[in-house]
Amino acid sequence: MGIGNATGRTAGNLRQNRLGTGTVDRYRRLLLQLAASAQALVMLPLRAGTRSATPTAPAMNAGHAADGRHDFDFLHGQWQIRNERLKQRLVGSTEWEIFGASQWCQPLLGGLGNVDDFVSDWHRPGVGERFIGMTLRLFSPESRQWSIYWAGNHDGRLESPMVGHFDNGTGTFHGHGEHEGQPVQVRFRWSQVSANTAHWQQAFSQDQGETWETNWHMWFRRSDEAGRLLHDDGVIELRQYTLRPGRRDDLVELFEREFIEPQEAVGMHVIGQFRDLDDDNRFVWMRGFADMPVRAEALSGFYGGPTWARHRDEANATMIDSDDVLLLRPLRTDSAIARSGPRPAQGAADAAKGLVEAGICYLDEAADSGFAQRFEQQLAPRLLAAGAELIGVYVTESAPNTFPRLPVREGEQVLVWFARFADVDAHHRYESALLADGLWNTAVAQALLDGLRQPPQRLRLAPTPRSELRI
Repeated sequence: MGIGNATGRTAGNLRQNRLGTGTVDRYRRLLLQLAASAQALVMLPLRAGTRSATPTAPAMNAGHAADGRHDFDFLHGQWQIRNERLKQRLVGSTEWEIFGASQWCQPLLGGLGNVDDFVSDWHRPGVGERFIGMTLRLFSPESRQWSIYWAGNHDGRLESPMVGHFDNGTGTFHGHGEHEGQPVQVRFRWSQVSANTAHWQQAFSQDQGETWETNWHMWFRRSDEAGRLLHDDGVIELRQYTLRPGRRDDLVELFEREFIEPQEAVGMHVIGQFRDLDDDNRFVWMRGFADMPVRAEALSGFYGGPTWARHRDEANATMIDSDDVLLLRPLRTDSAIARSGPRPAQGAADAAKGLVEAGICYLDEAADSGFAQRFEQQLAPRLLAAGAELIGVYVTESAPNTFPRLPVREGEQVLVWFARFADVDAHHRYESALLADGLWNTAVAQALLDGLRQPPQRLRLAPTPRSELRI
């Protein structure tokens, strides 16, 4: 039992290429059955006289917008999915299997429903073909409830519906099922909904809902036509780790082998990771999130999930301190770091020759109180004149830490700029130009008298082999 998902942009040739002819034929029969079932379900209220006999075009009004019929609109389109599925259910197991899937979802009935398909990399035990599923969702304007019908290629039958609705951004749906011949209550939950993320989970209960065991997570990430994940970095973390002597390369290798894709799969964007050129025992990296609620669930999903459980001891053994973390937001909508080119694949040669500077201004008050304007009018022009390519400007995110398990420097007011350089020599020329720039020195001196607590701290950061942020 699970939720349905899809394969990609088109329903024809792409699937034909991926799946054998026999599988495709069975898949088409399943589609036809689902379509027939959907038609029967839709016709029931018509036969009962609850709808007009004359078809009308779907109308949008304030009532429709608020009644819940658009709660699943976020799901339309193409997704990549990380599945974490408990290997044994209701026996206290903690062993999870991880596999990928793809999904395409499209609306039906003028917005009163949708259908998606789910093509996974997973095989049922003893079955040669990959698991394929599908979901039909229908909204009842009368009850303002969604009914969710699931089918899979293991039996080609629609299961009994899960029924429920969304409340404050979280969708909860209940139904009944069986597990190894025993009746269970089933719960679906949708959360972490943003433009490019969503999280579905399934849980079973044997005691009428007193206790629940979650047995399946699906972490949805929207992708573009080329299959690249889409990101919306409304909040970022700038993380500086102090490492045990001689262990930085160990952490870089582990991080790039095990931690990038699993973090992005659960709703994060690993923007870049770097070696600090002025401290051999410092590792610096950045990750982004759509917003603070998405951050909370993404961090919970990763640090409570199987990948971190498997590798945390090895990672923690390299670290002395990992709590030097600034939580930031873009100063303006156009001041966020633009997405770089594709991230190098694992095992790619280290061709990164660029350098990124992170300039940190520690402030007495929030940057919005006046320093941000001073930076834009007096400091940023001097950075540009000295040869910097400014790629992002951020200020403290003042919202409370939504994941207290990982400390951040709360109450610290900063403005941080990021600049890119072709190489170390280009950065040396930039530094020399700043030192000789009387306007820069005057602007910093004036700022120190008016809210800037110390001269800006400037980190020289060399991208690691798989850093997305690079030249």
